Amino acid sequence: MPGGPHGRFGAGRGMGRGPTGPMFLQACLLVLLHKGKSYGYSLAQDLKQFGFDPARIDISIIYRALRGLEIQGLVETAWDENSLGPQRRMYEITPQGEAVLSAWMQNLHQRKLEIEALESVYDEVTNRHP
Repeated sequence: MPGGPHGRFGAGRGMGRGPTGPMFLQACLLVLLHKGKSYGYSLAQDLKQFGFDPARIDISIIYRALRGLEIQGLVETAWDENSLGPQRRMYEITPQGEAVLSAWMQNLHQRKLEIEALESVYDEVTNRHP
């Protein structure tokens, strides 16, 4: 399963390199879609809560990430026929996307605990030996 507990979203394409890498972007998009269906431009604006600057991120990067998620079966799209003006694509997380997101979040939680333990031991040693 792509992006499982030890896998990566889009493995082999440089995913997961740092907190602002493509894997982080895909995870943020899945979290936003976990909240509900949305359009690409709305998702771009909503990425602000994860530290992205909508004015500095190329919208094509977001659409490429969404397309990658769709290819992996984690997101599906449909044209919004109720849209005033030009039709827009509506994005929605799939059940497989929900499962991958859940596994990824569990893995992140475990990594967070490990990092906190590392920091705690380091701080303890540092405070004893200034």
